[in-house]
Amino acid sequence: MIGGGIAGLTAAYRLARIHPTPKRIVLLEASSRLGGWVHSSRNADGVMYEHGPRTLRPSGTAGVITLNLVDELQIKDQILYVPGGAPAATNRLVYIDGKLVNLPFNRLVSLLFKGRAPLQRPLIAAVFQDLFTRRSKEEDESFHSFVSRRFGPDLANFIIDPMIRGICAGDAKDISVNFIAKTLREFEQKYGSVSIGIALAVIGGSLNFSGSGGQPMSELAKQAEVEKWAVWSLKGGLQCLPEALAARAAESGVEIVTESPCTGLIFQNDGTTVVQTEREEIEVSRVISALPANSLANVVSASHPNLTTMLNSIEQVTVGLVNLEWTGQRITDEAFGFLVPSTQNLPVLGVVYDTCAFPQGDRTVVTCMMGGKWYKSLFGDHTTKEDLLAVARKNIEMILGISDAPDRYQAHILEKCIPQYVVGHTSKVAKIREYIQQNRLGLDLIGASFDGVSVNDCIANALSTVDNMAQAK
Repeated sequence: MIGGGIAGLTAAYRLARIHPTPKRIVLLEASSRLGGWVHSSRNADGVMYEHGPRTLRPSGTAGVITLNLVDELQIKDQILYVPGGAPAATNRLVYIDGKLVNLPFNRLVSLLFKGRAPLQRPLIAAVFQDLFTRRSKEEDESFHSFVSRRFGPDLANFIIDPMIRGICAGDAKDISVNFIAKTLREFEQKYGSVSIGIALAVIGGSLNFSGSGGQPMSELAKQAEVEKWAVWSLKGGLQCLPEALAARAAESGVEIVTESPCTGLIFQNDGTTVVQTEREEIEVSRVISALPANSLANVVSASHPNLTTMLNSIEQVTVGLVNLEWTGQRITDEAFGFLVPSTQNLPVLGVVYDTCAFPQGDRTVVTCMMGGKWYKSLFGDHTTKEDLLAVARKNIEMILGISDAPDRYQAHILEKCIPQYVVGHTSKVAKIREYIQQNRLGLDLIGASFDGVSVNDCIANALSTVDNMAQAK
C-alpha cells in the first residue's frame, strides 16, 4: 500500500480485516503525518482549524458508506452535524458585483416564474429551453457548456461556475459533465431533455438525492436520514477519521511506515512487485496505490514511461488557504459561506464560515481559499504565506467588512491538492487501467485522482477495490 491519505488508510483497514495477520500488509507514507489533505490543526485552547475537507455529506451511496465506516470504527460519539434547516445548510451565498447574494435553492418555487438575482430569467424559461434543445452527439463536454446549452448562460455563469470553483477549485468550462453530473447527462441522452428525465425519475421514485442508493444502512446512517443532517464532521476535526483508521489498521497488524516515500516499482515476470524505498526493497504480491497521479507517474517512470505520460495528463491544481480567527461574532448573515464566480476576477475562490456551522465559543473562524486553476497566473511561483494572508485580509475586508487584524491565523500553500476531471477524464482513466491490465501489472489505483475527489468517494472506492480483490481470489 503506498499513500497514507484517507483512501490508503481505508484500504489498509479493510484489507487487514479481510486478510488478518500473519499475512503482511505494509502501508508507506512519504510525509511525517497520515491523512493526506484531510488535515486539522488543534490549538492549545481547543480552537480548531481545517486545512482541507471540513464537512461530509451523509446522503447518497458514498455518504452512507462513510457513515457505516464511522459506525464500524466506533467513533460516532464524536459526530457533529448541521441540521437541514440551519442557516449553514440553507444559506449559500455568491459574491456578485459587490454584493453577497443568497441562492434560494430551498425556495425554488419562488424562482419558477420570476427572475431573482443573480438569475435574470425565471426558471420556467430555462426549463422551456431544455425541452426544445436537441441532445448532444458528443461523448463528453464541459459542465458549463452542458448547462449553458440546455438551460441558459445565467445558470452556467452564476450557479455552475462558482459551484465548480468550490468543489474542485477548477474552471467549469474545463470540468467534465460526465464527472460532476453524469445522471443529468444520461437523462439528456435517454429522454432528449433533462427536465423530462428528472420528472420521470421523481415520479418513479428513482431520483432521491437524500437516499442511500440501495446501500445497507448502519444505525448511524439511519439516524442521519431521520434527523435530516445536511453535513457532518467530527469533534477535534475531520482528521479524527484517518486517525481512527490508522489506529484500527495498526491494531489489526498493518505496518504503517511514515517518512518513507516509494521511489520505484519493479514489476516482475512472476506477477510480484518490488517496492523500492530509500530504506529497503519490499517484494509484494499486489500494490494498491493511493498516490496522486503525478506522484505515481514519478514512481513508474523508469519501467513504464507510457504509463507515466498518461498519469501526468491528469492535471492537479494548487490552492492557497488561510484560516483566520477573531474574538466575538463577526458574521452578520449566517451561512455556510460564499463562493466567487470567475466573472468577478478576484483571487478568492470562496470563504467558509467555519463557526457558523460549528460554533467554537465567542469567536469567529473563517477559511479563505484562493487560486486553484488560476493559482500560478495570480500568485506566480514564489508566493509566501504572508502574501496569501494579505490577499485574504484585503478581500475579507472588502466583502465582509472585517478590517481589524485576526487574533490568530494559519496560512498554507496546498500544492497540487485537487485533481481536475476535465472533459474526457473517464476515458483517460479507463485507458490507464487498460494499460495496467494489458501489461499484467500487479497494481490497483485508488484515491482522488481517478474516481471521485470527495472524501466520501475516496472511501467508497477504496473499500470496493479491496472487496473486489478479495472476491477475485
